Amino acid sequence: MSGQTLTDRIAAAQYSVTGSAVARAVCKATTHEVMGPKKKHLDYLIQATNETNVNIPQMADTLFERATNSSWVVVFKALVTTHHLMVHGNERFIQYLASRNTLFNLSNFLDKSGSH
Repeated sequence: MSGQTLTDRIAAAQYSVTGSAVARAVCKATTHEVMGPKKKHLDYLIQATNETNVNIPQMADTLFERATNSSWVVVFKALVTTHHLMVHGNERFIQYLASRNTLFNLSNFLDKSGSH
């Protein structure tokens, strides 16, 4: 599958309507496209971790939500994005993840997308 799916576009539009730019960037970084997250979305999220008015728990929860997706591509990109934020983002992000050590429990993950 190449390009953003309709589901990806609708999800990004919903986050735009609700005014959550961070959730929109997470959604756009973790699309169904079989390629890595785009640099512009990762850079935006890194910058967001340094802003005092950004809700870090909401960012992490949105990433967790994407990591529970049925598509291995979305899950993989959510994990890559999380790792990137842990390495390059503000320490507040890592501290929040450390306080929620069961956030990324993928033991029950089963790819239901049908692509190999």
